[in-house]
Amino acid sequence: MKANLWRVIAPLVVVALALLPHTGATPPASAHPSAETVQPTRQCPTVTVSCPDTGAGGVEMTYTANVSGGDPNVTPTFNWTVSAGTISSGQGTSSISVDTTGTAGQTITATVDVGGFSRECRTSNSCTASVAKPAAPSVKFGEYVTRDLSANKPQLDKYVLALQKDPTAQGYLIAYGGRTSRPEDAQKAADNATDYTMNVRKMDGARTLSGVGGYREQPTVEMWIAPPGGTPPMATPTVAEKDVKPAPAAKPVPKSGKKS
Repeated sequence: MKANLWRVIAPLVVVALALLPHTGATPPASAHPSAETVQPTRQCPTVTVSCPDTGAGGVEMTYTANVSGGDPNVTPTFNWTVSAGTISSGQGTSSISVDTTGTAGQTITATVDVGGFSRECRTSNSCTASVAKPAAPSVKFGEYVTRDLSANKPQLDKYVLALQKDPTAQGYLIAYGGRTSRPEDAQKAADNATDYTMNVRKMDGARTLSGVGGYREQPTVEMWIAPPGGTPPMATPTVAEKDVKPAPAAKPVPKSGKKS
């Protein structure tokens, strides 16, 4: 009888033990829900810098930063550095002027660091410009006085020969009227010189450009030679136009004839 009773009770004990809570057991995952931290979204700006491709030595160049996008609540700050030259104005603003004195033949890179935004953002950029070398000046070859406005052939022969030796050089002729010249005299002297170099010496007219330079004490023609890319010469008159007193035109000589 006892044996039969145990057979009935034993399974019930096993079931009861299975239903009892287990101390130290891992609770279901739903008992401890994970808390995810939401990271704020970075609002990074786009920073660009503009500048000219080239500039002349001794002339200021402008570099400008542009900031687009980013956190609208940020007031950006600007810190500039340059690789050459000096910042003459604009440090701390979005645009600077750079003095290029002493930088001919070099390049100048201006870099801006924009502050105020998250340092995880890329807020620096730069722009590079070249500083051109100054053009070589023209060299004076010689001059001659021409009271009758005619071309000085020996002087012009030497001048043409010098230009022929350097096919890349450019010639310039500057004619001046004298203190007693008429207004058209300087142009006639220039035309006579050019006519000789072109039609007699067969020089290309584009290589001996001529012009009028005002007045000097005597009617004069200057001869100049400029290297490739060189600067044209400047006229240097020495007599003001108001001080010029043209000589009266010569009276024509009457033809001799028999009296009737």
